[in-house]
Formats: sequence, C-alpha cells, structure tokens
Amino acid sequence: FMNCTPFHAVNPGLDKDTIRHIFHITKPKIIFCDGEYYEKFHEATSSLNPLFYTLTDHIEGVGTVEDLLSPMPNEDLYKPEPFVLGGEQTVAILCSSGTTGVPKCVCVSKHTLNIDELCVTSEDVIFSNSSLDWISGVFFILLSATRSCKRIITNKPYSPEYMIALVKKYKITYVFAPPRYVSALVTNPAATVDNLRSIRSFLVGGGSISQSTLQQLRDLLENGEVIFGYANTESGFLSSNSDHKYPTSVGKLASGTKARIVDDEGNNLPPNEVGEILVNKGHTWSGYYGNPVETKRVQDSDGWLHTGDLGYFDDNHLLYVVDRKKDIIKYDGMQYWPGEIEQVINELSEVEDVCVVGVYDERHGDAAGAIVVLRQGAELTIEQVKDHVRKRLPVDYKQLHAGVIFIDRLPQNANGKTLKREARVLFEVK
Repeated sequence: FMNCTPFHAVNPGLDKDTIRHIFHITKPKIIFCDGEYYEKFHEATSSLNPLFYTLTDHIEGVGTVEDLLSPMPNEDLYKPEPFVLGGEQTVAILCSSGTTGVPKCVCVSKHTLNIDELCVTSEDVIFSNSSLDWISGVFFILLSATRSCKRIITNKPYSPEYMIALVKKYKITYVFAPPRYVSALVTNPAATVDNLRSIRSFLVGGGSISQSTLQQLRDLLENGEVIFGYANTESGFLSSNSDHKYPTSVGKLASGTKARIVDDEGNNLPPNEVGEILVNKGHTWSGYYGNPVETKRVQDSDGWLHTGDLGYFDDNHLLYVVDRKKDIIKYDGMQYWPGEIEQVINELSEVEDVCVVGVYDERHGDAAGAIVVLRQGAELTIEQVKDHVRKRLPVDYKQLHAGVIFIDRLPQNANGKTLKREARVLFEVK
C-alpha cells in the first residue's frame, strides 16, 4: 500500500497446479510466505525464479522478513513508485473464487477499496476469518489501518467454538462471516446471548442464506444488528441491508453505485423480474490481469460491469440476489435456479448446509440433485427433503429428480465458498 506497488495475494491452501497457473499470469518478482509453504510455492514458480522471503518458520538459505527490516546505508535515498493513475491505479491483485473453474486474477483499484459504507470506529474490535486473497480480508486490513480500531488476527481455521472464544476473550464488536460459518455458529451450544454480547454489528456476505438462519443470528445478538451485504472482487462493496422486514434482500445500493437488471439481450427489466445484475461505480474497472478478452466480456463500453449474478429489484428499490447466471439449469425445457431450491431446503431446521446441482439426463436435461449436510445430531430422510421441496415448489421441473445424498462436508475453497463443479462430481460418484 505505502509503496504504490500492487500485491498479489494467493491462498496457500490452493493446490500446486492452481498456484502455478495463477503465478504464471502475474509473474511475481518477490514472494513472501510462511516457511511451511516455501517448498510448495518454490516448485510452482521454479521457472519464474522469484526471490523468496519467509515470515515464519525460516529456512536456511532463504531470505527472511527480518533481513528487509535491517537498516541499509542508502535507505534515505529510496523513492517510492509515483501514484500516477489516481483512484484507478491497481492496489491489489486478488483471485476470483474459482467455484466453477480456475481462478482469474482480478485487478483491484483504489476506487474499489472504498470502505466508507462500513461503520467502524476507533473503539471497535473487528474480526474476520477472511484471508488476504479475499476482498473482505483486504477491507478489514484497511479498516484497522485507517479507523484505528483493533483487528483480531488468527492463523487458525474457522470453527464456531474458536470464534466464540475469541469474541469472549477480546470483546469483539464487529464481525464478518460467510453464510456457511453463520449456519454453523447459530446451532452451536456455546452460541448464547451472553457469550456474543459484545457484538454490535455482524456482517454476512459471500452467498445466500436462509431467513431462519438470519433470524437465529438476530436472536443471539441482543445488543447488535445483522447486516446482509453484497460485494464482489471486481466491484467491491455494492449494497447492504439491516432491515429485518426484508431479511433476504441485500438492501439498497451503496453511495456512488448504480445497478440495473437486464435480460439476455441487454434490455432493462422492470421490478420483480429476474435478470443479470449490472453495476456501474462511475470509474473504469482495471480488469483481469493478463486477460483482455475476459475483461472486455465482463465490462462493456459504457462502463457497466456484468456481475454474472442473477437478481431483481422489488417495488421498494431493494436488491435481491438469486443465483449465479452460469448456474441456470434446464429440465424439460424449463429454466430453474439451484439457489431457489437450496433456500427451500435450508428452511429445514435439521440442515446445516446444502448444494443443489444439475445431473444430466438424456430425456429431460439437467435434473436437480441435492447434497445435504445435517446439523450435528440431526436426522432427516431423503423423502422428507423431497416432500418439503414438493410442497414449497409445486412444479415438476424444480423437483429433486436426481435424488438427495447426505455428506459430512461440502467441497469448498479456502474462503468457505462451495465448489460447484467438485460438488457435481461428488454427487455423480455417490
């Protein structure tokens, strides 16, 4: 940040082939990593020959971060890179979620990292399990750097027990978590009003969440509010909603943000009709690094960025996100969205998590199949799941014709998003 040099954050939990693919796009000159991941990164970038510096678990013969902190005789002559592009200069390069394919390298500008909508003060203690390769992780670094608040940093993976312990110990006041983490939290026995009493704001984002789970979270936060937000790596923060009267809406647009809903031909749609969400924040998006073709496909000549998300505005100008456009599935010639079926299955109190995939059938097209994770100690049958969907969505093409399977954990990326492609393979194998 201080040197105006863009950084490229990569999650070490990715497999070596994906890391190799990503780094061969950006071709880094220097890589900072923990010593335990050195061999993995070194092998993935052997043909690029970058300099390595370890932050922890130092390795003999490899540079350390302490080496860079030692005084140098000419350091007073150092000049940082000039900030020449203003708000459109690339600050960071982050990876797209990679839920449907290989991650792309997203250029994130200073404009995109506007955090004015996040109401955090110097008295807050903030926490998010998001890593630095996730835009919410970058947001939280900026909050702690610019608002003088305390940020809790951990190198442990998320668990509801661990998060509750952190809240109690450090009196955390502001939390961000994706829906999967919230679902696990609200059913944990240690999640009580007393244990979570310090939280004044709980921001949920990164996917869809059921109305019942949001209400359970509200019931636990006697002194706090629940905010359901919408953002993406390409555009940054887009909207938020804290009004419990419209629990499944992501709210009204953030200041400086314009959005419209369009059909496949690019025509604007009226309220309550589902189409692709296009956003415009009044500046040019920096694009996908090294991928001008995909960049041009995503942002049109008028500056509208195609999010790839399906949604609609209601009559109160509130935005709702339905599903990913590429996840639309057809059965008997009729389109349906897996997210709609997932929302219905999530209404069952026994369900902790669910993913609906399309399984190809020569006669009918893609039949819906549900992969369900049950809450600890809960019992549910295949027929009970099917019956609930049948009652709530009484049309044939939205039924679970491919069936239901129960598993312990959905395949997910390092930041908690379901990997749809792997989930589909898992269903077909089962």
